[in-house]
Amino acid sequence: MGFAEKSDKILRHLPSPLRQLLAFLVTIFAIELFLMALLPRAAGSGTPLAVSLLDAFLLVILSAPIIWWSVVRPLRSVALTASLHTDLLLDHIADGIISFDGAGRLLSLNPAAEQLFGSGSAEVAGRSISDILAIRSTGKDNPLLTPLVCCGEEHSRLTCEAEGIRSDGSRFPAALALSRVQLDGKWNFIGIVRDVTESREAGERLRETNEKLDALIQASPQGIVAVDCNGNVTLWNRAAEEIFGWSADEVLGKPYPAVPAEREAEHRKLRELVLQGKRVTDVELRRRRRDGVPIDVSLSAAPICDSLGTPLGVITIISDISARKRSEQELVLLKRAMESSINGITITDATHPDNPIIYVNPAFERITGYGVDEVIGKNPRFLRGDDRDQAELKKLMHAFREEREGCFVLRNYRKDGSPFWNELFIAPVRDRDGVVTNYIGVMNDITEHRRYEEQLVYQATHDPLTGLPNRNLLQDRLGQALALEAFRRRNPICVMFLDLDNFKKVNDTLGHTVGDMLLKAVANRLKNCLRGGDTVARLGGDEYIIVLPNVREMHDVITVAKKMINVFAAPLLLMGNEIYVTASIGIALFPTDGETVDALLKNADAAMYHAKEQGKNNYQFYSAEMNTRVFERLSLETSLHRAVKNQEFMLHYQPRVDLRSGQICGVEALVRWNHPEMGLVSPAKFIPLAEETGLIVPMGEWVLRTACAQNKAWQDAGLPPLRMAVNLSARQFRQENLIEMVEEILMETGLAPQWLELELTESLVMQEAEKSAAILRDLTDRGIEVAIDDFGTGYSSLSYLKRFPIANLKIDQAFIRDMTRDPDDATLVKTIITMAHGLGMKTIAEGVELAEQIDFLCRHQCEEMQGYYFSRPVTAEELGRLLAEGKTLDLSPVHVDPRDRIRAV
Repeated sequence: MGFAEKSDKILRHLPSPLRQLLAFLVTIFAIELFLMALLPRAAGSGTPLAVSLLDAFLLVILSAPIIWWSVVRPLRSVALTASLHTDLLLDHIADGIISFDGAGRLLSLNPAAEQLFGSGSAEVAGRSISDILAIRSTGKDNPLLTPLVCCGEEHSRLTCEAEGIRSDGSRFPAALALSRVQLDGKWNFIGIVRDVTESREAGERLRETNEKLDALIQASPQGIVAVDCNGNVTLWNRAAEEIFGWSADEVLGKPYPAVPAEREAEHRKLRELVLQGKRVTDVELRRRRRDGVPIDVSLSAAPICDSLGTPLGVITIISDISARKRSEQELVLLKRAMESSINGITITDATHPDNPIIYVNPAFERITGYGVDEVIGKNPRFLRGDDRDQAELKKLMHAFREEREGCFVLRNYRKDGSPFWNELFIAPVRDRDGVVTNYIGVMNDITEHRRYEEQLVYQATHDPLTGLPNRNLLQDRLGQALALEAFRRRNPICVMFLDLDNFKKVNDTLGHTVGDMLLKAVANRLKNCLRGGDTVARLGGDEYIIVLPNVREMHDVITVAKKMINVFAAPLLLMGNEIYVTASIGIALFPTDGETVDALLKNADAAMYHAKEQGKNNYQFYSAEMNTRVFERLSLETSLHRAVKNQEFMLHYQPRVDLRSGQICGVEALVRWNHPEMGLVSPAKFIPLAEETGLIVPMGEWVLRTACAQNKAWQDAGLPPLRMAVNLSARQFRQENLIEMVEEILMETGLAPQWLELELTESLVMQEAEKSAAILRDLTDRGIEVAIDDFGTGYSSLSYLKRFPIANLKIDQAFIRDMTRDPDDATLVKTIITMAHGLGMKTIAEGVELAEQIDFLCRHQCEEMQGYYFSRPVTAEELGRLLAEGKTLDLSPVHVDPRDRIRAV
């Protein structure tokens, strides 16, 4: 529609200007007439009506042009312009505008409505509104508008949903706004129709987007929290609930609750920075849970702004990093542990074909000598060098192929080339898919441990003194040799049992240090006279075992045995002492003398004892009869144990005679064993066995107690008091409670200490001389005399001898026996007597059997004698009778044939 057409249309609707003018003039005229009629009356004088009419008429005639041009025309022009603007606005508005009367008949459509419905205004004029609109109000369809039209004035404006109906029958959602206006006394309706298809689709998309966004926010593993400018919570997702423990209902609209009191200022400052437009990313803060437990969080925040950029609040994304912090701390601790570990740790890259090293700790550098830069990128195999012949390497390769952990002991080499034993533990590291990405190796330098184990094995299988195989290794080697020959030709195997002769005397005289040196020297000599495949072992003490495997001829065994006997022909020089030692050897052969280790050792031992019985310093082959003697010795040992328990021993007493008066001045107590089956057993048989088994200690204590009690009994019977001599063994003398034991026995028996004499061998007192001297002084301080028995047969140091508080020297019968026929023995006896007198000691001659011996001793001033010439050892009753009878030795000079005996009277 053109501008002119619009103007015409508007003009048609405007009232006629002439009518407006006439109406205006008539109004003025009426007013003027009224005024003219009233004014004279008001003034008190009247004007004729005709004059008034004329005056009014003229006023109208004259004012009409003026009113037209100055009032009516401008007003009309303004109305026309306003109406034109309104009509143009309706034509160009995007929303459709329709009008219809109270009956629901369409009056007009604006261009937008024509386009919206697909029909022209002229086409739809007069048609029902329901032809183009299906009105929906409060959820109910109202195709006819009659009920709305009939409503009261208070409903002059209505907004509702409708459905537009196009000319082709298609429909579209519409929003309808109705206004009711009254024109020419009639109610008409103007409706604004908007196609809301796009807005509804956009709204639906927005709703879906919001739902997705809300689902995303709620499903986020990170806490999402929004607060307004005042710090009140506006958003709190489920992750935030899990992190902090507060539910959304508890915090929405309230201040942010997770800030510890001491961090409030920090929180406010952070919020202000974000509200100022500053973004915060991955800031690590300390917050608290609802239960008060502090947690570490990582926070990223950004401002929430409106379309104008005005900040409305802050939105934050929060991650609970407490576990990560703990993991980081654990990693720090683990790294520190790895750095501080005394074990070398390596990590390799299994994804690389050569599995190179990517990390080593300081301990690795210390153990291997290689620096970090020297090993990174290398395969750990460089540590083994060219040493590939190791059984554990194959196990290691299997573990790598099977991608499993394992522990291996490898021989590796340091940077300087020195070897070390590496106890290596490897473990694969897998990713989430189970693929091995790395290997961790923990190495432990067990060189010292391995050396210690080897030492333990060596100590368990070798004698610590001589370094020879001990019993364990001997049995293993001999057992292997026997097992091997059992499945072969059963060639003979020779087992030799070698025992040193009189080794105990060396220990007793020169001490254990020299004794140990002797044992080592013997071991070296034995090793030097054997073949490479032969074995020499030490069982203990002075016993050695020699194993000769694969013996072809008996002559070979005899040759070796003689060779070992001859080994001892040359003396041993030890600590300035020239020592001669001999050995006795027993020989047993497999399979004739036994087919087991124990049988061969037992039979060789029996043969060795037979060699000793044959005078020592020889070798003997085993025979079946030897076991009989061994069994007898074992039976004797068993009986000896029973004898100590059952007190089967008895004492005999041999008197000692004063060579100056001929009277009995003392007695020596001699133990005898009255075996219930064998009768009296010679002391030469059971005393050495008692020494060897240790039974000499309880036996010696019994002897001492019985002898003291008997001496006291003689004194109580009125007999002359005598000094009782009792022998002390080496074991007794070395007992810690020796002094206490002697004092206890003297107190128990009531015997005065001066009537007790303790006899010791010179070898015994020379062993640990300082300690021996202290013990002897303790005894003499208590009034007990000490005598040296069998003097001259041992090894004495005169410098020590003069320091010992010794009262008597007993000259061994070996010198007394031949002193009247052998000038050397005579010289020795005279020397001993002279030396003893010089040291203030008395001498006692043992084993006196001839009158010449009495004469010799008297002439050289020996103080006492003891022997069969005067009396054999007798029982306590017989000695009591001798004392009661006053038996003495006749010391009158003898000048007859030396074969005559000096008789006792």
